[in-house]
Amino acid sequence: MKYFLKVYSVPSVNSVVKILGVFAFVLVVALGCHKSKTGLKDLPLPPTVDSGVVNGQFVQVDYGFGFPVPSKWIYTPVSAEQEVDEVARFFDPGREMIVRVSVQLRDASQKFNGKVWSELAEQDLKSHQFQITKKDSAQERKTAGSEKWLMVSFKMNDVKGAEWADEEWALAKDDYLIAVHATLPGSTAATERGKKLFNAFGDSLSRITWYMPIGIRGISSDRFELEHFTEEFCKALESKSVVQVGSYFDEMYPNKIEWNNWYQQVIAGNPKAFDVQAQLSGLVINGDYATASFGLIRTNKDDSKPQKFERNFKLAKKDGLWKITLSLDKDSEPSNIVNHQDASPKSGNQAPSKTKK
Repeated sequence: MKYFLKVYSVPSVNSVVKILGVFAFVLVVALGCHKSKTGLKDLPLPPTVDSGVVNGQFVQVDYGFGFPVPSKWIYTPVSAEQEVDEVARFFDPGREMIVRVSVQLRDASQKFNGKVWSELAEQDLKSHQFQITKKDSAQERKTAGSEKWLMVSFKMNDVKGAEWADEEWALAKDDYLIAVHATLPGSTAATERGKKLFNAFGDSLSRITWYMPIGIRGISSDRFELEHFTEEFCKALESKSVVQVGSYFDEMYPNKIEWNNWYQQVIAGNPKAFDVQAQLSGLVINGDYATASFGLIRTNKDDSKPQKFERNFKLAKKDGLWKITLSLDKDSEPSNIVNHQDASPKSGNQAPSKTKK
């Protein structure tokens, strides 16, 4: 087993950051190069194209995962001096606890369990000149999905005799391993505050979320931008807001009045009396141009038959932003859609019929 070894002598929090680094485990398992595509098409898009903290959640886009960051915790992006496999670093508000997140490729066919992780973590700590004074048995921690974290707790002394408490977390998924290393001075770890710090980050890890990766393991950044645009356009269609929907159209879009009339009749009536669902039903990309098909379903809450529609558009990327530039429907006139506001009460506020194509 090969390890990266660094030796430091100053027993401060900052030096421990350097000593532990990312805990660069070069695991027994061989490094893998294959990409895992298991269920990728069913994963949601991440909220950003770049890794970082978005709306209180840390998102790692290369591997497609995220978890909530405890309130007021400090996130530090990866810098040049950090280990190659470290993807994030966090500090509690008092800068006592150091949490490092790393990702390592692995051979998915090789065994990985609590015993393996416990031995790897202990050996790596020793290689960084820590003396282990106590090690607990590995524990399993559940997530919302089928994946489970393995966690091993350590108490240790550095080369100057300073005491530290450490939790080593690992989650193996397909051909990679997410490792999280949380370290706290022993004097703080023994207090109620220390326990709360460990529990806070452990709770965050249990709420890990999976996303479509961006990059060689998933979709390209260009594809992400377009799919994010179509996803947000679907949400706009479901909002029942003409203004919100209109922001996705290019200012030079022809027949904008006809489109607005069509959409207004689809959403006519009491907004609380019906729901609108929209989804992308087809997408073809050609550089900075694309064609997209969207399906809409209007469902009245009076249990009448749902009405389905489909609209097809040409899209273009202008000044770095995607916009809808042209309708590809031959018949885009709204003349065959029932006006719900004028519908007779006896008709059950009938939903509009599908636009003919």
